[in-house]
Amino acid sequence: MSGYVVLGLFFGLIFLGVPVAYTLIFSSGLFLIFSDMSLLTLMQRMGGSMNSITLLAVPTFIFAGWIMNHGGLTNALFSAVNTSRICRAKGGLAYVNVIASLIFAGMSGAALADLGGLGNIEMTAMKENGYKDEDALGITLASSAIGPIFPPSIPLLVYALIASVSGIKILIAGIVPGVLLTVTLMIIITLNARRKNYPKGNVDISKKEKRSIQLHSIPAMFAPIILLGGLFSGFYSPSELACVAVVYSFVVGKFFYKKVTYKNFISSARETTTMISNTMFILAGATVFAFVLTVEQIPQSLVVLLGFVADSKVLLIIMINVILLIVGMVLDTGTATLVFTPIFLPLLKSVGMDPIQVGIFICLNLVIGLYTPPFGVCLFMASTMSEKPIEKVVKAVAPYYIPLFAVLLLVSFWPPLSMWLPSVLG
Repeated sequence: MSGYVVLGLFFGLIFLGVPVAYTLIFSSGLFLIFSDMSLLTLMQRMGGSMNSITLLAVPTFIFAGWIMNHGGLTNALFSAVNTSRICRAKGGLAYVNVIASLIFAGMSGAALADLGGLGNIEMTAMKENGYKDEDALGITLASSAIGPIFPPSIPLLVYALIASVSGIKILIAGIVPGVLLTVTLMIIITLNARRKNYPKGNVDISKKEKRSIQLHSIPAMFAPIILLGGLFSGFYSPSELACVAVVYSFVVGKFFYKKVTYKNFISSARETTTMISNTMFILAGATVFAFVLTVEQIPQSLVVLLGFVADSKVLLIIMINVILLIVGMVLDTGTATLVFTPIFLPLLKSVGMDPIQVGIFICLNLVIGLYTPPFGVCLFMASTMSEKPIEKVVKAVAPYYIPLFAVLLLVSFWPPLSMWLPSVLG
């Protein structure tokens, strides 16, 4: 049984709607049986994949994000940004939307978490301020793409585990692309604000009330500062940093905002466990699947095959971009990272891309896939939240594909964008 048969079986089962974890384990197990290899290999590699300190950061960051939501930190952050000077400009709430997503990205690290945690708050505030439904929806949807790129990014941590690269280094590499994505989104908002005559933000709030809101938000503001400070200091591993985030968010939510209760703390733990159990099961299956592909030398074969089809580095990267965008439409970012990193990492390394740059490249592609019709998961989530048909959601977010794809091209072909900051910090 060849590796290509395993790949064909995997995609066939996915097409039939079989859960990804079962597909990975079944196709890998079938290969081991036909290759006269012990099924103990399957169990050993699945169990060994769980034994990782870096992997511990993933559920811990997710847990921290849930506590921040239940503990009032998220609302405090949005309220504080909503009183900033930039809010007084034309299109002020649109800018606030993007800045809040950047800050919240440093707390949750996931597009769906940003869209679910801040999405309704942002869209409601913009509609009340006079924005059309489609403008509020498009800006909210596009800004949530920052979360999986800016640290702490869950997909980047998963990539670090699979690619055996430094978790801290890959997180730092996401800072410049994340900031650039924020800036380019704000440029599009500036152009639209003039063309569509966006309203100004909250200009009626008194100085006393504004000062009160800003002082109230100071403990919440320290959450992303502590996280980024820990990254830059180099004193913490990703898992240690995640634990600091959980403790800090719990203390602030419990004793300052007084919104963390026994009930919502247990609810946060339950929600985290539900989310991460699926990811862990998929990770276990992906580890064995990657082992099968390595044994059959599939990545090396693809290097030769795609090298024959694409006789230039540029064409090869464009082809992989297209493949990953399609994959991102049908698989969630974490699952796709687990499955396709072992396939495309050797290919991209063969044309001179650094593994750190490859990580940003793969994750950004998959994130954009979440927003790409016809199957992007975030499009359907936004459609449900806004009660708008999927066609109107796509139309609303269409202008913001420009900055998304512009940053993707820069990440693909300009290594300093993702490699400069990690190299400066050593």
